[in-house]
Amino acid sequence: MPEPPQNEELPTEFDEDTGYQDQVSCDPQDRPGVTAFAMLLTQTYGRGAWSGARTCIDYMSQHHDGRALDWTLNAYDPQERRIGDAAVAWLTENDGEMMRRFGIEYVIWNGLVYMKDDNAWRHYVGPSPHTDHVHVSFTWDGAMMRTSWWTGVAVTEPDLGPCAAVSGQYAAVHTFPRLEACSDPPVAAPTSELATVRPGGSGPGVSMLQTVLGLEATGVLDDATRAALLDWQSEHGVPETGVADATTYAAAQGVELEDLPASAQAVVPQDWQVSVFTPYKRTTLTQGDTGEAVVAVQEALGAEPDGDFGPKTAEALAEFEDSIPVLAEQARRRGDEPAAVTPLTWVFLERAVHPTMALRDIELAEGSRDVGADPDGELAARAAVEGRADSPYAGGAVALVQELLGVEADGSYGPITAEAVAQVQEAAGLEPTGAVDGATWVAIEQVAVEEERIAGAPGLEQQREREAKAREREEQEEKERERQEKAEQEAREERERQERAREEQARHEAAMSGATR
Repeated sequence: MPEPPQNEELPTEFDEDTGYQDQVSCDPQDRPGVTAFAMLLTQTYGRGAWSGARTCIDYMSQHHDGRALDWTLNAYDPQERRIGDAAVAWLTENDGEMMRRFGIEYVIWNGLVYMKDDNAWRHYVGPSPHTDHVHVSFTWDGAMMRTSWWTGVAVTEPDLGPCAAVSGQYAAVHTFPRLEACSDPPVAAPTSELATVRPGGSGPGVSMLQTVLGLEATGVLDDATRAALLDWQSEHGVPETGVADATTYAAAQGVELEDLPASAQAVVPQDWQVSVFTPYKRTTLTQGDTGEAVVAVQEALGAEPDGDFGPKTAEALAEFEDSIPVLAEQARRRGDEPAAVTPLTWVFLERAVHPTMALRDIELAEGSRDVGADPDGELAARAAVEGRADSPYAGGAVALVQELLGVEADGSYGPITAEAVAQVQEAAGLEPTGAVDGATWVAIEQVAVEEERIAGAPGLEQQREREAKAREREEQEEKERERQEKAEQEAREERERQERAREEQARHEAAMSGATR
């Protein structure tokens, strides 16, 4: 039996737990954390059949918002049963440590279910005994790869996911982490004679919306219609559900809607949460594609940024994939098919270029500590007195910030760390508070990359070479412009001198002529 996956970069702390996160949005696209976990299982145990997202239907399932996978194993086959037993034992031992590390809600296998909320196996009473697959459901942190297995820092503020703020309708799709609970009471949906249509479905309501969107009225809520609908919903203040629902119909027909709670909308990102990769992270590129998304990949990988996904870009991509085991497994499964940049690839590319991207919503200040910097449990005791249910520790983020700053990484955020942070803030034009927020993470990352305390983009050296060549060209062009301007100035001065000489000669000749007379 293979040894379970190993990770030497895990922090001491476990990721902060959340309550059960049911499916409230309809967004059937595999999330990167689900795909990455599937690749890890495949690579480790040699069983590669799995399925994830499914078309939304009338029952709740994390399959419908891209947060679940079914790993195909046969419990009646002795070898596959041993594999399944070994994998779930690895996830659930030590009170479900690895479930926390991956952000897993629950596991079902061979008639049993293990829930993270009570850390115990019990009989599963659903309609399928799960003897032909292991089912794994993820939290939003796990689905979006915010957990410590992928970041090296334990989650301290969980992503609470979308809010079901309109009764009887799906919530807005997940975009960025929501760190505050959904506290607004749901509002009533408008009445409509048009039936709700989910992605992949069809109906007259979709035809009406396609007309409003300027699309061919096929009546099918296909991918192109859904993408246009999401944009339209965002622009018109309608919850970005990607579903043809009563609220969207009413808005499209000009009905005045009652005010919706802010939590009904998708999370609007801060500048520090956005990168050049953000618009493309739900898309897949394949060799032969062209455009700005290809340029973003090429610049990250150090390939010539010509916007053409050709053999050289594919070669650079293969080198990058080989450096990351789950991407290497994804490439292996692709076989002889063309090279591809998937949503999972985008995540790793973004984090290679911006190593702190997954951590920028962590806030730190003087007094913050990782658990290793509090051997006497002072913060834990204080939290117990205050009645706090969450962890008082920073999940390993303090030590990471200190490493990036080049100060002693003892996990205790004291005056020296605060002063180093303030210096970086001041140099970046930020208010020198000495506390770490999203914009400060960006500034710290830039300094750490420049000073080579952390690796930057795979193509950073090539990018620097291109920038140096561009500067050299600009300098040469500037020198050429200056040379031409100098030559033109000298030519003008020479013409003016000759003109003055001619005028002087003419005056002289006129004077001589007058004297002769």
